[in-house]
Amino acid sequence: MYRGFADSNGNSVFLGIPFAATTGGKNRWREAQDVPKLLPGTIVNATSFGPTCPQAITSQYYSRQDEDCLNLNVWAPRGGKNLPVFVYMYGGAMVTGSSSNPLYQGNNFARKGVVFVSFNTRESIWGAPNSAELKAAHPDASQNFEISDVDKAMEWIHDNIHAFGGNPDHIVFGGQSSGSVQVDHYLWNHPDTWLKGAFQMAANAISGPTYAPLNEGLDVVSAQVGCPTGKGQLDCLRKVSIFDIQTAFFNSTANVFFTPTIDNITRHSDYVSRFHAGKYASHVPLLVGITDDEGALFGSIVYASENTNFSDWINHFNADLGHIPDDVLIAAYNPADYATESDRSGASYGDARFYCPTDYFLDLRSAKQDTWAYRYFAPYNLGDLPTHTPTHESAQVLANHLNDWLIAWIKNPAAGPGWEKASPLSGPLALVGVPDDELSISMGVTGDYNSRCKAVYKPYFPKYPFIRDLRDIVPFEFR
Repeated sequence: MYRGFADSNGNSVFLGIPFAATTGGKNRWREAQDVPKLLPGTIVNATSFGPTCPQAITSQYYSRQDEDCLNLNVWAPRGGKNLPVFVYMYGGAMVTGSSSNPLYQGNNFARKGVVFVSFNTRESIWGAPNSAELKAAHPDASQNFEISDVDKAMEWIHDNIHAFGGNPDHIVFGGQSSGSVQVDHYLWNHPDTWLKGAFQMAANAISGPTYAPLNEGLDVVSAQVGCPTGKGQLDCLRKVSIFDIQTAFFNSTANVFFTPTIDNITRHSDYVSRFHAGKYASHVPLLVGITDDEGALFGSIVYASENTNFSDWINHFNADLGHIPDDVLIAAYNPADYATESDRSGASYGDARFYCPTDYFLDLRSAKQDTWAYRYFAPYNLGDLPTHTPTHESAQVLANHLNDWLIAWIKNPAAGPGWEKASPLSGPLALVGVPDDELSISMGVTGDYNSRCKAVYKPYFPKYPFIRDLRDIVPFEFR
């Protein structure tokens, strides 16, 4: 039994509930193990966030990092029964993030009759080691542990949410950025899922990210912490502290080398053929959203120091553009169209990671799946997060408005959000938060926004993502 607390709206809140055992010690680089059962009569305090999964050291306001991190949080209307459930997965490029982030509180859902759940997964080297030793020992097993962590969390939620007033037969799964990628992996890996609906904000299963070849990332980290390559590497690395892995080169650069690999178990190379073979949850109503300038955050802030020269940027590890010829990209992004090189690079990042994967799968899925699409006119990726939790005062009215229509859709996904279903090539697209008319939803078509995706990116799918050899980007002293 878990003891939570009541928030200022009277919602029942339970924080830090474990859905799996610790991922430390012998469980480092194993699939999530069952959490030990509570003894009868045991009461556990669930009044503070559990640990955040290990990742690069961050200045974000997350809970402390520890490998005993597979925990979840529940916000529920007090005394509610059989209520719809919204499960939310945070973003962070598969290498960072936490359900303890203050942006992801669920009170704005619970006060409107929806049970809100958030949870952690492993990140970076702890979640996707791409180890030669593991591959040799278990050739038919996935090393994409952060994807299987999602499966474990969703299983726990389905089995236990009734105790918090939720309806296990009415669960909607949504996420933003790499959280949206996780939602999509779930749909592809569970074609017969019980989900009532799915909500993808900005990305999907072919949105990347890039990763390093087999064992190269581990070899870089091993060289820093005194572990060997080859046999015995993992046994040695399991004894290395989180802090020793986090520091030095890993913290600044190597953390991005470790993201889920294409293993055709949990992340696939043949999505189109899988879709036509029925290996996808096409029965689940799907809401897909994108912001109007997804790449701005990455061009101006996240990768500002790496993208000041476009010709260099398109071959950078983080650009995710190595599968497209340089001359094609240089021609597609005319420097005269951008105020700075960072803006130009940010536009390419937004296309590669967000717009064009979304457009590609929208063409595929909307022919068979009930799908609705919108474009949110915020300035950058994360701009639509007020949909979940109202932030600064100037966005409060719009945030509440968007939250209202999202909750209405969560309560009845099959009915749609109030506009026409999407269709391939150039179908209906809701325009949300348009300046000077923020509280209206007007209609456009996807064809007004996808010409570069069709001309530049679509011919190269499904080659994406680019697998990048590290030898030309890792300083010699870190090898």
